[in-house]
Amino acid sequence: MQSRSSNEVKERIRNKWNQLLRSSLNNISENMSGGTPPSVFVSSYFYPKVNIGPLISTFYGENATLLDYPEGWSGKKLEDIISYKLSLIRGTRSTPVDVHMSANKYIELLQELSMANKSPDIEVVFDKKPIPKFSEMMSSLVTDSDPVQYGLVSKIKELKIPSGIKVDKRIEKVYYDKDLNANEAINTLYKDGTEVSKLIKIMSMGMLGSSKKRKIVPTKWSITAIDQIISSRLIKKLADYSSIDEFKVHSYTHLGNYFAVILIPEHEWSFEMHEAWLDNRGHTEVETETEIHGSLNNYPKIGGSYFAARLAISEYLDLNRKKAAAIVIREIYPEYVIPVGVWQIREGLRKAMKNKSDVFDNLDKALDRACMKTNLSKNEWSHNSKIIKSIKHQKRLFDYF
Repeated sequence: MQSRSSNEVKERIRNKWNQLLRSSLNNISENMSGGTPPSVFVSSYFYPKVNIGPLISTFYGENATLLDYPEGWSGKKLEDIISYKLSLIRGTRSTPVDVHMSANKYIELLQELSMANKSPDIEVVFDKKPIPKFSEMMSSLVTDSDPVQYGLVSKIKELKIPSGIKVDKRIEKVYYDKDLNANEAINTLYKDGTEVSKLIKIMSMGMLGSSKKRKIVPTKWSITAIDQIISSRLIKKLADYSSIDEFKVHSYTHLGNYFAVILIPEHEWSFEMHEAWLDNRGHTEVETETEIHGSLNNYPKIGGSYFAARLAISEYLDLNRKKAAAIVIREIYPEYVIPVGVWQIREGLRKAMKNKSDVFDNLDKALDRACMKTNLSKNEWSHNSKIIKSIKHQKRLFDYF
């Protein structure tokens, strides 16, 4: 199913980066003005101290929203998304994570920025001219659970934001409610239509929860926390719905990833995710994580990928007021040369669930359809599946009616 070689994608990324450098080099200095999506990045290194700062566009005067807006990236190519990341300069400053312990004007400015509902222009003074940093991007240890912010980076000396920034009133309300716990705040905002990417930013900035518990959260951790908190609430709601009565298969392909979702008639929620990474030599590594009847016995080895997928599927079932068991198959091809984050799993599966499903009267036929376009065979996918083994070898109550 590989449509482009990894070398072709790498070459396109290099060309895009060279174009960006040539076009923006004159705009880069110790003193800069530029648009921000708005976004703030929090590193997990040196926790409980963190490096934190805004992301500023190298293209002054342009609307920077799209540069850090995963909900708008579906259908884009990998090199386009890498270009968005590369065109944002990351400012950093070391700070303790406890928000309530001291009055920190810098953090207050970043919190106000995180509430903005448009892309404002900001002014920054760096201690020196930003330089490229690619060490994380080139590391073989980087996965989709690592929201790498590569490109230009420098320490921040000063930050100025415009007065009177228009903020999202929904976020402002929970920000000033110091008695509302973080989980309630997140689910309230989500129900009101606040996008996941925005929730991640405000959680990361320590803007939610009771006043004494507010802490800055590394971006990597806040992404998984948001997916986990929202999907847990949705899964509880599914218990009140009726089960689907047919096997359904949804699929979608983007960024060198193929997704297939098998929905299975069940009276209790179960969820399983399979990831298969294919390399240029034809070798495959497969990871599988399962929760049976809502019980997840350990933190998934595939990390944030699991909870991003779980959110997309539970969203779909809640929207349609149905319950089911779900198996997600993800096959990753060599053209996916740089992991860009678990957002692409969440958004890829959201797209898959919007596509018309194929409907079947038994599991084998559904598996045949889901695996039709994959390099791995149906038997290889099924081998590690606890859900499939459970369905094939255990009678359930409704089988007798």
